[in-house]
Amino acid sequence: MPKNISINKDAVARAIREPLKAYYEEVAATGYDGSTVRPGNWDENEVLCNALAKSPYVSQHLDWLYLVELIFAVLDHHPPMKAAEFAEELEKLIVATAGGRDYLAIFPLSFKPMMTFGLRGTSKSVVKRKNIGQFTVSPGAPTAKALSKITARHGFPAIDESDFQHAMRTSNKALARDMVVTFEVHGAEDQLRWNAEISVTHLRRLIEVFGVLFGGKRSTFGTGTPVNHFFLLNKSNGELRRLPTRASSFVDRTLDRCLFQSLGRPAFNDFLSKLSSSSDSMYGRMKNAIKFFSMALNADDAVSSFLFYVIAMESIFSRDKNNPIKATLADLGAMLCFPPEQRLKAHERIRKAYDLRSSIVHSGVSVVPRKDVEVAKLLAARSIYASLFLCHRLETGEGKLEDRFFNHLRDQKLGLVKASAPKDIWELPEFRDEEHE
Repeated sequence: MPKNISINKDAVARAIREPLKAYYEEVAATGYDGSTVRPGNWDENEVLCNALAKSPYVSQHLDWLYLVELIFAVLDHHPPMKAAEFAEELEKLIVATAGGRDYLAIFPLSFKPMMTFGLRGTSKSVVKRKNIGQFTVSPGAPTAKALSKITARHGFPAIDESDFQHAMRTSNKALARDMVVTFEVHGAEDQLRWNAEISVTHLRRLIEVFGVLFGGKRSTFGTGTPVNHFFLLNKSNGELRRLPTRASSFVDRTLDRCLFQSLGRPAFNDFLSKLSSSSDSMYGRMKNAIKFFSMALNADDAVSSFLFYVIAMESIFSRDKNNPIKATLADLGAMLCFPPEQRLKAHERIRKAYDLRSSIVHSGVSVVPRKDVEVAKLLAARSIYASLFLCHRLETGEGKLEDRFFNHLRDQKLGLVKASAPKDIWELPEFRDEEHE
């Protein structure tokens, strides 16, 4: 639960003065009995909404409809009062109810199945409990006891057996599969759901990038089972609720040992932290890049996949409208993402990829060879990783990070600074155009 919970009582008092006066005048004789629409049109009071939103706590954790319910509770449980008194009582209620807004978010994360062909010992989960920033990842929980061990580590109540069985029945046993992601959240449910899903989306998309670079081969067997729900465990009453997600929690990679170990790399935690917290425009570029990368990885056809991979690279490197995009992508991508001995070939690959992108968009090309999709995927994954690496290196400095990022690439191109060497990907085996999964 956040430590500092407050509202701007002066702003709230000013905003509520006239609505409060009108309300009391209308219900003074008999009081509000709930049989009619509550006088005052409270849920459409934009001025009051903006006054409450001046509070960092309110803007981050509470939604407007929830606040309206709290306002109604103050109206119903107190005698008529002045605006300043009302604001004081509203803040007290927000503070008093804060403990009921502590939750543990529980997200089952699904992966492509691993084909074991009946071999003994191959079905053991590669997942070990690991902390990654605000997240804890754990093996799937096939029993209420197993899930309760996870919740206990966060200081949350044990899971009721009947609640667990209901959750398993209504989610196709998602909790028992590949990986369970847990993290503490706080707030009113609507706002909380949105924030929680955004957090897990960043995690899932970064796993996809690392999976392509450092994981094993994508399984060509089976389709996997997307998870369309997550769970919230209330800390105060132990209630476990199943909620629908806006997008499936599914990673189109096999969860092998290599992929899981890659999540323990310091870079993964560093990158995830900045993607989740930074408001700098450069990280806005990176969020767009991993979004398009994920769309490409999960697309149903080769053309869409290919286009989204190229767009992911454009999201990072395309800035100056006066410079040809193809040349910019090829120059910056090859220079940043590859060691010197591989840059010429990488430069040619990127130019070829952009030419094919242009043919699709402008000339009606409707078929993309699988090998071209795979090359574009690896180019995009390298671009994302190397750019996040450079952002991390340039974290301190004057001005906007985006300016420092592109100025560094300019200076590197001119030979004024040394190359920023993301050794993790520079040391990967060179891929060939004919290679594909």
